[in-house]
Amino acid sequence: MLLKYLKFFLFFLIPFNFSYAEKVNIFGSIKNGTTAGIGKADSIKLLALQSAMLPLAEIGPQTGTFRFPAIDAPDGAPILMQVVYKGVNYNKMIPPVDRFRTISQEITVFEVTNSWENVSVKSLMQVIREKSGLRIFKLFLIDNQSKPAQSFFSADKPIEYFIPKDAKDIFAQIQQPGSKMAIPLQTPEGKNGGKILDRAVLPGISELQVSYLLPKGTDTFEERLLIEGESGSFPVFVKPADMTLEVLGGGSATKLEKDIPSGLSAYAISSNLNPKVIQINFVGGTPIPTALKGNPEIVNGTILTTWDTSTFAVIGFLALLFSLSFVFVYKKSPSKV
Repeated sequence: MLLKYLKFFLFFLIPFNFSYAEKVNIFGSIKNGTTAGIGKADSIKLLALQSAMLPLAEIGPQTGTFRFPAIDAPDGAPILMQVVYKGVNYNKMIPPVDRFRTISQEITVFEVTNSWENVSVKSLMQVIREKSGLRIFKLFLIDNQSKPAQSFFSADKPIEYFIPKDAKDIFAQIQQPGSKMAIPLQTPEGKNGGKILDRAVLPGISELQVSYLLPKGTDTFEERLLIEGESGSFPVFVKPADMTLEVLGGGSATKLEKDIPSGLSAYAISSNLNPKVIQINFVGGTPIPTALKGNPEIVNGTILTTWDTSTFAVIGFLALLFSLSFVFVYKKSPSKV
């Protein structure tokens, strides 16, 4: 089902020259998921999803219900409705079908918390040797179980993940709970040498997906376990299987032997230092054709939800997923939505 929606969305990102537009009346209601009452919005925008984000209309503060004046929307292009409440963006995609454009659009907003008490992170990394270098994928599952449900954002202790300074083709995106589309992200610098997730995390499990390329010859590099080290050992999947991982300093690596699919190998790296800075070296490995540029798509963000007491109980399943061909959204210069 997710594959169908992603193909649908990618199809409409292809540049089109729309010869005409149609009048649409977008209206709906806002709920507050924290209070279970009427919701508010500081502003609401409509954007057409073509080869770029095309602004269509914007209205100011709203309470409970909202209605846009009739607008000219490109026929055949999805509309992104973006509600802003207390600095947090809540997005909803409206497909280019009359029956979706003419019904009431319901959207739920939340109050905001900066407490980490009910927020946990699980993460993994895959390293693929290509002819051009090492292609790195990182996946972070951010579980916001705040009660009552609130969006999470902390300016004092933001979510910070690591990308080496030599990295090229950097791309990051986040898929929030209940969303069929990932939002491209900017990658501002953090105070701990990493990159900051500069937007709030909605209640539930969000997927933060990061990819980059370490150019050919960069087989030894520094890895800082920032949010990567939140759940203890950090699993690293390696492809091809004849490439080996070595920790040269700052921590240790354990090779995982059980239930690893053919074509892959896996390691668990950890560090007891503070800060957790590890020197990693990759040796050997026959380069594989460049097949992936972007981020692996994990269905519904539910893969690691039971990964609490048995650290590597699901590692075979994860490795199998990463050995497949994934559908992803890739842009070299993402703009903040």
